[in-house]
Amino acid sequence: MNPQLNWLVRSYLRWCPITDGKRLLLNLTRDLITPEDPVAIFDSKYQFRLKVNLANPEHQYLYFYGTHDERHVVTKLLKIIQPGDICWDIGANIGFYTCFLASRVKDAGAVVAFEPALRTCDYLHENVSLNQFANITVVNKGIGDSVEQRHLYYSEAGLAEGTASLKYVNGRAASERVTLDTIDNLIRELPVPDFIKIDVEGYQLEVLRGGEHCLKTHAPLLMAELKDVGETNRAMFEEIENYVADLGYQLYEIKKYSLRRCEKLSDTTKRNFFLIKEGSRAFSRILPWLK
Repeated sequence: MNPQLNWLVRSYLRWCPITDGKRLLLNLTRDLITPEDPVAIFDSKYQFRLKVNLANPEHQYLYFYGTHDERHVVTKLLKIIQPGDICWDIGANIGFYTCFLASRVKDAGAVVAFEPALRTCDYLHENVSLNQFANITVVNKGIGDSVEQRHLYYSEAGLAEGTASLKYVNGRAASERVTLDTIDNLIRELPVPDFIKIDVEGYQLEVLRGGEHCLKTHAPLLMAELKDVGETNRAMFEEIENYVADLGYQLYEIKKYSLRRCEKLSDTTKRNFFLIKEGSRAFSRILPWLK
């Protein structure tokens, strides 16, 4: 690895506001700037550190850019999440959003991070400890619509994949048995959330169903990945749309500079959405971006 070139390219990728050409630059220099040891610890753009496995392409992105590839989500959350908020991170993976949210809510707030995969949860614990966050609780569980045990499928445990799934098996040769719980059960012992992030690879409807009482009673702001790239399952989209409406929530797709009401998931290419009840306490926080 060329340390000087590593520093130069990573600095450009992180801080230059021009996005055109960044991917090409990284592809041209990747072999020269990737550390030989796949396990790396680095500073993110947001004043917290992360331990990653560079054999995982998702972790490589975090390492080189210093942020998540969902950059439009992150820029909105910088304004929306406030000191004192209670945040739940469902599908926390190695903890980018967990640490990001903890840095936003400060000592007056709290983050509860749920990650069912054991090896991935080890990364999550390490990243919380690495930053000495005292406002994070890590829970080694998945979230669904019942308290049970299920198989979680992935390709390789040590890669701490963000695509591990309780539902999708294709392309995932390995699995482990994990414990599931529900939002409604957990709010009996954990602080009621103001904000919930949901990234559960096809299991989002089960998560919502298991939190029906909480969502109807407390109306937290939700941010959820509801579609995979290229996904066209209209029946599943309609099921999600109908259930969200029954909860009294509306869907808003996350664009570069705005949020736009989404009536049909099949009509948009976006993956991530805010779900919010109009008139709720959280609704005023998204008003600046509504179009």
